[in-house]
Amino acid sequence: MDIDYIDIGVNLLDESFKKDLDEVLDRAFSANVCVLINTSSSIEDAKRSLDLTKKYPSKIFSTAGIHPHNASSGDDQLKESLIGILQNDSMVAIGECGLDYFRNLSTKEEQLLVFKTHLEVAKETGLPLFLHQRDAHDDFTHCLNDVFDSSVHGVAHCFTGNTDQMKTYLDMGLYIGITGWICDERRNHELIKAVKELPLDRVLIETDSPYLIPRSLKRSRRNEPMNISIIAEKLAKEMGVELSTLANHLVTNSKKLFNLSN
Repeated sequence: MDIDYIDIGVNLLDESFKKDLDEVLDRAFSANVCVLINTSSSIEDAKRSLDLTKKYPSKIFSTAGIHPHNASSGDDQLKESLIGILQNDSMVAIGECGLDYFRNLSTKEEQLLVFKTHLEVAKETGLPLFLHQRDAHDDFTHCLNDVFDSSVHGVAHCFTGNTDQMKTYLDMGLYIGITGWICDERRNHELIKAVKELPLDRVLIETDSPYLIPRSLKRSRRNEPMNISIIAEKLAKEMGVELSTLANHLVTNSKKLFNLSN
């Protein structure tokens, strides 16, 4: 039985895909990945990603935003720039945005300012948020609660936290994005505990290609969207559900959050 997937988080503009992107996409589509959502980390990324969506209509969609690592690139025109590029139908989410205190490649002050701008745009446009959080859980949740009176429309991308953090995000209204991290026995223990309590109607899946390749694929260092089934199989096992049941929910949830019609 063929199982379709929607990969909600890929980085197709990464340098490692420069020479063979068309082949990578062919392999993904052949592996029943019917839709990919490309992640932008800067305004320039979003513009390049928009060109990619035009090359693969109804197959590739995109986010638009500034990654917290790049928050120092934010300027007074950020809000206007975001709203402008988000007018395109292939732009389905705001981000990747959030806070990353693990590396602090931009200062905390810059990150907080840029993050709040993204949240304001989300509130004005009604588009979902594609959210990044690392070592910044408290400030992250405070920012969201400051801007949104009710539930937050978006996904906690590449969730690697514990059960308590997951429940906090679920209570906010967020979906939870699971990556190949769950396949890494060296560091997946808290995540495995968490997904056992993750509702089927709030789970999403992503490869985060070319990053976070499942540990079983030791023959390669570059992750590709075609590997999404490996993540799904591990996730279904840990959630205690049939793969087909999980896959149906993954597609339904993705279409609902990102307003995908196909």
